Amino acid sequence: MISALPQGALSRVLTVLALVALLMPATGARPVSAQSQADLDELEGQIEEQEEQVQAIDGQIEISIAQLNEIIGEQRELQAQLDALNDELAGAQTELDNRERILAATTAELEATAARLDRTRDELVDQQQTLEDRVRQSYISARPDSAFPLIAVGDAASFTQATTYLQAIQSRDRAGFEQVAVLETRIAADEAELERLRGRQDDDRAAAQVERDRVAGLVAQQEALVAEVQQRAADKQTVLAGLEADRDTAEALIAEFEAESAEIERELAAAAAAEEERRRQAAAAAAAAASSNGSGFTNSGGSSAPDVVSGGGSAGVSTGGRFILPVGGRISSEFGYRVHPISGSTRLHAGMDIAAGTGTPIGAAGSGTVIFTGWRGGYGNTVIVDHGGGITTLYAHQSRIGASVGQSVSTGQVIGYVGSTGYSTGPHLHWEVRVGGSPTNPRGYI
Repeated sequence: MISALPQGALSRVLTVLALVALLMPATGARPVSAQSQADLDELEGQIEEQEEQVQAIDGQIEISIAQLNEIIGEQRELQAQLDALNDELAGAQTELDNRERILAATTAELEATAARLDRTRDELVDQQQTLEDRVRQSYISARPDSAFPLIAVGDAASFTQATTYLQAIQSRDRAGFEQVAVLETRIAADEAELERLRGRQDDDRAAAQVERDRVAGLVAQQEALVAEVQQRAADKQTVLAGLEADRDTAEALIAEFEAESAEIERELAAAAAAEEERRRQAAAAAAAAASSNGSGFTNSGGSSAPDVVSGGGSAGVSTGGRFILPVGGRISSEFGYRVHPISGSTRLHAGMDIAAGTGTPIGAAGSGTVIFTGWRGGYGNTVIVDHGGGITTLYAHQSRIGASVGQSVSTGQVIGYVGSTGYSTGPHLHWEVRVGGSPTNPRGYI
């Protein structure tokens, strides 16, 4: 039929076909861009995974620091108690030392009393012997043959002298008896005092020793508690050091991944710019060709091929923009900075979360080619679709994937099912739109 067309019409048709071929996205002609996009998405997933690990480590560090502070507070409290017990022990030791000094003085007094008692006993023995001698001598003097010379005294003066002599002897004997009685009383008192001092000495020494031993035991227990808490603090500091080392390692990986991601983004941006330039030049060439033919022909838009829906049915909600919403449901989180629901940190939410029940079909937001399917760290089960022009869409947290790499999909075609895999708090679809590899607000495309 083409050969039957007039020569001018055939020329115009060939020109239009060439223009359409140049302007149509050549999906199979961008292996480098598609691969770079897949690599970029892989890096983004790795970065997110490492960031989540850093956040988890930070949470553990925060908990460990709180525990360490609690241990340090407990350590200070126990140390204060130990200091008080040491003061009490010092007081008990001082009291024991005082008791020992008192005991030393008491011992000296005891020894002096014992010596005095010995002297008193010796003196008593002497007095008793003297008294016995006097009594014996008085008995001898009082015999009739001995008393006769006294009675036979002739004059009064001699009699008076003899009487006075006998009275003196009786007075001296009576004093001897009294002195013996006094000595016996003193000995009894000294023996009682000696026994009292001995008892007090034993009681004082025992009481002081018991108190010192009690406080020393408390100090030993407190020292054991302080040592245990110090060991716990040392163990916790070791854990903290390990966590900080893990965080440094994760942050180093993040820096490495981010540097690689930036390089890939530059590659994608350059590829997108090159493609745009190629398209511009092709359009200019086509326009020039059409002008040279003098046709003035322009594409009125005609009818285009309808979107193909897979046998599994269609999904998604049309909104009149370039893309449709992949699932119907409540938008639970918009694109932008937010407080992360799990880690609690503030970070960019690179997409849109749409709440839906587990198993809800997910439709492709637009026609394109699937360039990735599988597990993507915190994203869980993920599908990425390349729509041409450097634009890709990402569908995360799926319970089950319904597409394969290299598959061409049409708008609304089922590519997976809602779930809560990866880093997720509940069933929902996390949907991203990326331009040149960088996340952008999906609101501008729906």
